[in-house]
Amino acid sequence: MIEKKITFPNGLECYYLSSKRETKFIFSEIFVEQEYIRNGILINSGDIIFDVGANIGLFSIYVNRLKENLKIYAFEPIEPIFDVLQKNILKHSKDNVSLFNFGLSSKYYPEKKFTFYPNLAGNSTTRPQEKLKQRDAIKANFTPEELDYFYQTQEIKGELKTLSYVIDELGIEKIDLLKIDVEGEEYEVLKGIEAKDWSKIKQIVMEVHDLQGRGDRIKRLLEKLGFNVIIEKNNLLPATANNLNLYALRTVPSNTK
Repeated sequence: MIEKKITFPNGLECYYLSSKRETKFIFSEIFVEQEYIRNGILINSGDIIFDVGANIGLFSIYVNRLKENLKIYAFEPIEPIFDVLQKNILKHSKDNVSLFNFGLSSKYYPEKKFTFYPNLAGNSTTRPQEKLKQRDAIKANFTPEELDYFYQTQEIKGELKTLSYVIDELGIEKIDLLKIDVEGEEYEVLKGIEAKDWSKIKQIVMEVHDLQGRGDRIKRLLEKLGFNVIIEKNNLLPATANNLNLYALRTVPSNTK
């Protein structure tokens, strides 16, 4: 892997893997637009945060700048991306971030097949058919040559476990913020949470790829479990894209019956 570095407008220097264009876009989502801390989402000193779909670590680095004494658990199943995540966390001396080279889903997969996009790594997915629909939705904003470049693919296998397995293994008693960005597998991550663990989760923020009613299905599930849910369109993406941002705050004890 070719080692690449980027310096963002705020002076933050990081390693990156894919295109500079995608990396700047992710930085803008997190640091400029602050899309993960809207609509009542709060981060307090001492919070426990799960970064599911950590990519190269920009979200973990960002929240570390907000408050002190955080404990962050970051999950990234795709090895080339995980390698860059490790370098960035080491570079910024974030010893409060624990890294895991596996992802989360509804059950255990020792070798799940991922479609990896070297030039659009943050979009790597287990659902490549959905990315073809995304490509069609955004094609008016790119030249054919740009689309061919961004959507070059490789097949990579990665491990997936359930969130409840991780909670049990690590002895997690609470999750103050569960951040999920898993390119179409967000509902599967939620299915991997057992009834006994829902009450431990205080806040959820996630990107939802709203195909086949996925956004509404997730909203209904979380409301049943005692969360107040707000869904917004991702305004950084073309209007034709299906990406939504979902914010969920616990308001009542979970109803898991």
